[in-house]
Amino acid sequence: MSEPTLPVSVTTVARDDIRAISSVRVGGEVHQLGQQRDFRRNGALADFLPETARPSFAWVRLRDGEILNVHRHPTKSMILVCRGSALLLGSRERELSEGDVVCVPPGGDHGFRTRPGEEFHGLSVQFEGAGLYEDEHAPRASFGETAGASLAELERLNESLLERHTRNPLFVLFDSGRLRHEPELRSRFVAALHVWSTYFQRMLHARQAACADAVLRAEYGRHLREEFGHDLLLLEGHDAATGAYDTVLEAAGNWFVAQMHQLDEAQKIVLVHMVVESSGHVFGLAASRCLGRSDAADGYFALHAEADDDHRHIGRAHLGTLPPSAFPRLMETCRQAWDQMDLVHERIAAWTLGRR
Repeated sequence: MSEPTLPVSVTTVARDDIRAISSVRVGGEVHQLGQQRDFRRNGALADFLPETARPSFAWVRLRDGEILNVHRHPTKSMILVCRGSALLLGSRERELSEGDVVCVPPGGDHGFRTRPGEEFHGLSVQFEGAGLYEDEHAPRASFGETAGASLAELERLNESLLERHTRNPLFVLFDSGRLRHEPELRSRFVAALHVWSTYFQRMLHARQAACADAVLRAEYGRHLREEFGHDLLLLEGHDAATGAYDTVLEAAGNWFVAQMHQLDEAQKIVLVHMVVESSGHVFGLAASRCLGRSDAADGYFALHAEADDDHRHIGRAHLGTLPPSAFPRLMETCRQAWDQMDLVHERIAAWTLGRR
């Protein structure tokens, strides 16, 4: 005989049984949250919620006149207005009432304020990773303008190093027009470039394999799919022999791959997107102008001139959520990556001209 089926018990958890916090400390300052009850602070709810998809839920409440200052976080968030009303703050201010749903993208500026005499009760939902304040000692949120100002400083540094990059010997070679008129020189150029293109593919695969953040891994995956096989596209579109070998170019290429196993995700975004993809964009433009008809409209250089302009902005929302303390390290990563990128292009030029 089969064993009798035992009834499955249903668990109920009162809102008051979910421990509440009212503030968090971020960047050395205390920020008021009103009342925030992350579901995972209750043992029964934490056991019930799945870890694989790992959604996170929290009750939120603002009393008469309370404010949750404008902030941002690295994961998308959905806020359901369950009762009362509030004013949505940030880049898109609007009145919220019962039943409204607010969808906040990663890095989106937002906050909430109640009117005098009114309250706001809502449900905050995240779809991957830890809840925003699940660990109240390490909240996944940044407040105020300081993070944005730090990101702006990083972007200014990146633009200045990009401008320096366009004066290196490879761009001088492009400006000379020799690659257009000398087929043998062009063949050597493509052979050397193929070495770097192969290391670029390895770098993206290494980053994908090492990434533990579900949101970034999905974003990186889209980038990888768009770049996949471009090393072969280069050879198919241009008559060039493979097998170029330069010790400095090999060492520089391996440096980029190794960083995918050593840096944190923010540093990888700076290296791959702010530096390498920005370099790829200006490189593609200059190479397309230089090679003219020898590169088809959908060829390697024309493709990079267009696609890399989009690729260099990947991950900026994540950087915008970081505290100011993170940016000195990111600026040093930016400087080192540009030094290496300059070296890559200098060695491609040297191989092309036979100056090894």
